[in-house]
Amino acid sequence: MSDQQRSEWKRTLWGLIGVLLSVGAVGAAWVHHVWTHSDQLLDQVVREQLDDFAPGLTIDFSGCRFDLLRRVRIDNVTLSTSNQQPLASIPEVTVAIDRQALAKHQQLVIQSITLHRPRVLLSRDSQGQWNWQAVSSSKQLPATLPEWSIEQGRIEVSLEGETSHDRSLHDLDLKLVPSGTNRYLVAATAELDDKTTTPRDNGRQATTLSLNGHWQVTDSTTSLNGKITSLSLDRSLTDFVSEFLPADKDQAPRLIESLAGASFAGRGQVAFRLDRWQPGSDWNYKLLLDLSAGRLTLPGHPWQFSQIGGKVYCDPRHIQVKNLVAREGETTLAINALVHRRLRSDGRIDISIENIPLDSRFRNNLPPDWQTLFDTYSLAGRVDFTSTLRPSTDGDWLPGDSVITARGCRMRHARFPYPLRQLAGTLTQIGSTRNLQVDIEAFAGSRPATMRGLITNAGPTAESTIDIAVDRLPFDKTLLQAVTPTVRRTLESLGLNGAVDIRAQLKRPPGLNRKPTTHLAAGFVDAVVNYRGFAWPISQLSGTITATITPEGYTWQFDKLSGRHGTARLTGDGYLHGRSGAPGPFSLNIEANDINLDSQLRAACRPELRAVWNRIALRGLLNGRLEIRRQGRSPVRITIPRFVVRQGGLRDAGFPYELRDVHATGNYSVADDRSQQLVLTSLHGQHETVHVSSGVVFTIDPHRDWTLRFEPFSVDGLVSDKDLLTALPDKLRDLATHLNPQGPLQLAGLIELRGAKDPKIPMTAAWDLETRLAGNSLTTGVRLDEVTGRINSRGKWYGTHAIVNGDFQLKNVTLWDYRFTDVRGPFHLMDHDLVIGTSQAFTRQQSGKTQPTIPLSQHVTARAVGGLFTLDAQTRIDKQEADYHVKMNMSEAKLQDFARKYMRDPRKLKGTMRGWVDLRGRGQSPANVTGRGQLQVSPAELYELPIIVQLFDVLSLGPPEQTAFRYAQCDFQLARSRFHLNSIDLVGNSLQLRGRGQATFDGRVNLDFYSMLPRSRIPVPFLQPLLGSLTTGWVAVRVNGRTSNPQARVRAAPVLDDALKGFLGVLENPNQRRQLPPLRIPFTQPTAPRTSRQNLPTSPNRAARQRR
Repeated sequence: MSDQQRSEWKRTLWGLIGVLLSVGAVGAAWVHHVWTHSDQLLDQVVREQLDDFAPGLTIDFSGCRFDLLRRVRIDNVTLSTSNQQPLASIPEVTVAIDRQALAKHQQLVIQSITLHRPRVLLSRDSQGQWNWQAVSSSKQLPATLPEWSIEQGRIEVSLEGETSHDRSLHDLDLKLVPSGTNRYLVAATAELDDKTTTPRDNGRQATTLSLNGHWQVTDSTTSLNGKITSLSLDRSLTDFVSEFLPADKDQAPRLIESLAGASFAGRGQVAFRLDRWQPGSDWNYKLLLDLSAGRLTLPGHPWQFSQIGGKVYCDPRHIQVKNLVAREGETTLAINALVHRRLRSDGRIDISIENIPLDSRFRNNLPPDWQTLFDTYSLAGRVDFTSTLRPSTDGDWLPGDSVITARGCRMRHARFPYPLRQLAGTLTQIGSTRNLQVDIEAFAGSRPATMRGLITNAGPTAESTIDIAVDRLPFDKTLLQAVTPTVRRTLESLGLNGAVDIRAQLKRPPGLNRKPTTHLAAGFVDAVVNYRGFAWPISQLSGTITATITPEGYTWQFDKLSGRHGTARLTGDGYLHGRSGAPGPFSLNIEANDINLDSQLRAACRPELRAVWNRIALRGLLNGRLEIRRQGRSPVRITIPRFVVRQGGLRDAGFPYELRDVHATGNYSVADDRSQQLVLTSLHGQHETVHVSSGVVFTIDPHRDWTLRFEPFSVDGLVSDKDLLTALPDKLRDLATHLNPQGPLQLAGLIELRGAKDPKIPMTAAWDLETRLAGNSLTTGVRLDEVTGRINSRGKWYGTHAIVNGDFQLKNVTLWDYRFTDVRGPFHLMDHDLVIGTSQAFTRQQSGKTQPTIPLSQHVTARAVGGLFTLDAQTRIDKQEADYHVKMNMSEAKLQDFARKYMRDPRKLKGTMRGWVDLRGRGQSPANVTGRGQLQVSPAELYELPIIVQLFDVLSLGPPEQTAFRYAQCDFQLARSRFHLNSIDLVGNSLQLRGRGQATFDGRVNLDFYSMLPRSRIPVPFLQPLLGSLTTGWVAVRVNGRTSNPQARVRAAPVLDDALKGFLGVLENPNQRRQLPPLRIPFTQPTAPRTSRQNLPTSPNRAARQRR
């Protein structure tokens, strides 16, 4: 209240008192007259006196009279301003005078004035003017102070403005008892009107006012003590009181403005003291409010606190709140405050709220932007809040040093919704700024976690940096649900189990609706990865993961990864990049050591790689590098750029010939068209005593056939045993069975296998091989032994039949116990038909056409006993005993060499042998051999041949000449294990023999020789005339026995029939017979000298690509 207002109030009060005293004075002046005259006279006098008593105040009453006790009673007094605004109304005023003083001394002494049921109307307009401010009063005071009483009075105060406020008190009983000449003792009681009281509140205790004190009338010094009981405290009372506070100096209005959203309704006891000890000084007061009940709602919060208790102290300099406590359910509010009303920059209010529930009620009462922030963190649980309000230099009350303490809260951030529970810690306001220090401990699952950081400019536009740390966080469904769908799919495909140490940082840039960036650093702890695209679990996984996740994209980095699978040790690194909604590249590189190539690993591979593995059945221990790649949403691609296999094994499904002790190096790749290629740059292995080395390229094309190529291919010590025969396709197995190679072989060259995806389609093959033999045996229709040399073969297997072209260069071969050297020539295999040499040799000559000439290089040639042999053979090897046909020609062979090598007693045999043979047979039995041939020896030094020796002895021809015969020639046929010698011609200068007969393969002979001898040479002299006349010089000798010990005897002269004459006719012209006759070879003779063998055209690569 301003000094001016207090002065106006004082004048008004004295004016009212003056009016009452004037009434008393008039009564004294006219008492005698009144006592003797009528009440009308009293009324007239009072009216005349009142007109000049209070200028600006209109006083009216209905009547004035004496009561039975001779007191003056004035009825229906009204007071109004000059502008007719009502100021007060008093139904009845009673004035008591001292009758004894009036009777004895004729002195008018007013003893008391009583106002009955007065109603005072005090109003202030919107301009701050009171209705009584225009009223002035007389300063003349009575000599003796009367006693004043107000009975059942009522005072009403009305304040107009933007918001009108009304207050009143009733049942006012006031006593002003004079204490001395100018002092009153004051005692009063009243009831305050309670606007919160309703008719249903009849049982509520009324609000009462009681006060006492004194009033110094002359200088207006006053001292009053009072008490208000059961005061109803609400917003309307606060607004009413604030209208009387000086807003320009007092901080209370600013504080009230800052709490404009608060709502309080309650009751309490008020004790107060009001005094002023010097005239014109300010009023001094002390007020103590003791709250005992009520409800409090803070601005912006949904709580309605009840059970309020505490004290509020107020004086002109301070407002102090002590231990103000309120409760709402389990939530407790405590306020302590000290407000300096005159110093704007001093004072504080300490607010503490405990056990605040973070529920939908809390969320719905937040500003919309804060609701979004609340939803982002999905907070739940309870927190404590403490804060200190301090005034700023401009008088605004601002919070500072606020602390929010979590009590077992839960949180799930929208960007990383991993549930955190049992949150305990603080969010601390730094000074009076909007910055918060975060220090939270929580549990992520069953693992303790911490969150520390700084929130700058807290609110919807806040900038924040939060560091999160948790150790041994398990890889479980909870973690997978917390990451983005793209990352979740990747982590799910990795099949991670175990735990991880996490250090994460969430950075949010300032501004509205800004999304945070997450920086992550994690380390595996006893983790297991079981990648969905490669289900081969890796345990004891360790390493670090770093990630940056922004609103635009993400980057994951995997470093120093290591793990184990059984005895296998793995290390690796990788990365994963992508944008929101558009996954980028994924790369994982693994260095592997001692990986066991077992069925578990094979089952983990992708179908295409498993198909490769199933094809070659590779096993062993692998060291190498594995690369896993994925681009966007495309399928995962697995490649092995390098690997080494040791202590392994290999067994191709199309050629199940198992290799052991395999050592291989190579790589595996997948092209953009999804074709796969397994490359073994080196492969070494063995099967029993067989050693294999090769390079291998295995290609699987999803759109075409697979190919398996061995190059360079080398086999040492290959034997045709059961394992090899079992591994070969049926037709090749039959071929190998018929060839029946004996002894170890060496192979070198290339092999290519090809197959279709449909296993019902037969596998095909192509090869270009060089086979080295060292004393082996083969069967090519006939048995070949002690084969030493090289065989080159170029062929194709079409799944049902084979086509092979080749040649051989053999140092030596044994055929029928005869040794040949420098054997060379071509061979051809078409299905089961094997041709050694040229097939033209077996072509029937058409009549009338010239026999074609065949180059020597197309025949098989060989050296034996000093001569040259040419051979052509064909056989069909599709049955147990193969049919064969052999044509062989001999030229310039040395008889002496033959005798030395193959005869037990070579003697002195000499000559040059020529001849030919055309043989047919089946299997290995000599009994199945048939054919014909010729043998010619020239010159024929056969004189030590046992049969010739026996002939000479029987015929008594004496010792043979050193060149007994110019030549010897035999025409023969073979059948039933024997030679049918159609003709044997022994032609010399002085002797000619012609014979025929049979010789078995085991050396038995049955021969007949004929000769026309001169009579002087007949061995029995006394028979010469007889024999000569009977036989005309013919002599016959039969030779029987074995070739090593033949027996010869002279036979009787044969009867010369026509057949015998024809056989012996050639002997009748001995001179013509001395000329060497030509051999009658029934097949084409080589026409060219032996030259180097021409290279045969080969294209194994092209052959392997052809399809049947």
